[in-house]
Amino acid sequence: MMIFVAFFLIFVGVTFALYQVYSVHYAINFEDEEERPERVNQALKTLADEAKGCADGEPTPGFAQAVRRIFGDGIDARLVLAAVASGSQKAFAEPLLRRKGRIEMTGELTIAHLPFWKTRPPVDYRRGPVLVFIMVCSLLALFWGGMSIFTMAYPLAVPAFAWANNLAVLTVLVYTSALLAYGASKLDFYMNDIQQIGRLNRRLNADEPGR
Repeated sequence: MMIFVAFFLIFVGVTFALYQVYSVHYAINFEDEEERPERVNQALKTLADEAKGCADGEPTPGFAQAVRRIFGDGIDARLVLAAVASGSQKAFAEPLLRRKGRIEMTGELTIAHLPFWKTRPPVDYRRGPVLVFIMVCSLLALFWGGMSIFTMAYPLAVPAFAWANNLAVLTVLVYTSALLAYGASKLDFYMNDIQQIGRLNRRLNADEPGR
């Protein structure tokens, strides 16, 4: 009975690891209103409707009021307007909404990662190495899962690889790889969001006279 439980756990772990690759690919390449939380869709619709009356990058009182209602008082309405008017909600408006509780604009724009840790958004976040790491971890989880089936039929006789015959060890390796992939995917999502916010802010400041 325990062997079936172990294989079930391994199957779940491998599936979870491979899902991280899918989720990152979907997040990068697709914009799906149905996948967003309803509160995000409603906020985007409200901002888009209010932005129709804005001209020359200057928010109307109605737009500024909508920004205060959705984001609070700590964010410049011009930054939100630039995000909504960018033509890509996924690129700029969604990151702003997801990270609205972390954005502070007293003097300069900073991101509050933790209550005691604030930084400016990264100028250049390279996704490539993190995405490769996610893929490697997911493939490792798949490899450990395949190894569990192989060694059940053909146990490894080499003493140095005796651990590969142990289902408990392989299960731990599967979940370690899966959790590393999950953590890296969350880090990538977060880093990309705050980079987009920083990019939007720099674009807005560059368009201001005297900058």
